[in-house]
Amino acid sequence: MTEFALLLPVMLALLAGMSELSRAFDHWRKLTLLARTVADLVSQGDSQNPFATAAMTDILAVAPRVLRPFGASGVQIAVSALGVDPAKFQLVPQVCSATASGTAARALGPAKDLTVPPGYQTPGMRYVLVEVKGTYAPMIGGALVKLVNGVSSEITLSASVPWPVRGGQIYGTNTFTEVVLPGTNPKACDGSAP
Repeated sequence: MTEFALLLPVMLALLAGMSELSRAFDHWRKLTLLARTVADLVSQGDSQNPFATAAMTDILAVAPRVLRPFGASGVQIAVSALGVDPAKFQLVPQVCSATASGTAARALGPAKDLTVPPGYQTPGMRYVLVEVKGTYAPMIGGALVKLVNGVSSEITLSASVPWPVRGGQIYGTNTFTEVVLPGTNPKACDGSAP
């Protein structure tokens, strides 16, 4: 009885920790699915290029439903159309166009904090990058998380998904199609923009 009384709190803590960890992993997986869904929809392009503002707004508004049964409040989605410089091969991608929901969009130009993924390292290649951030509030261990982190009772989860462009148009001398997000010059990445 004494041994059981000593082991019971440890066993209950392990059970709670394992269930909380699996729930947090499931939330992160849902964030990844959200990023993949947005990337797939954007990569197909729109009936017009640049993307219609209404179409992009619809994609960003409906996409958080992928997170169900988890809440979507506070989810940040950043969508960037990236390109590898066609004139000189570089591993730093160029942000050709960008939009976001709940956060700031990436600035146009070199994305120095990114490298071109191995499958996209071809001069002139175009791809879409979707970056998603969300918070996970533990059901059981919120007070423990607050003690460990020292800041809040929530954990920030993020996912980043590169996706090949499947729609869009060819601009300038480039041989790859490009999806242009709303409010951006279609020639932003082909070297002919004013």
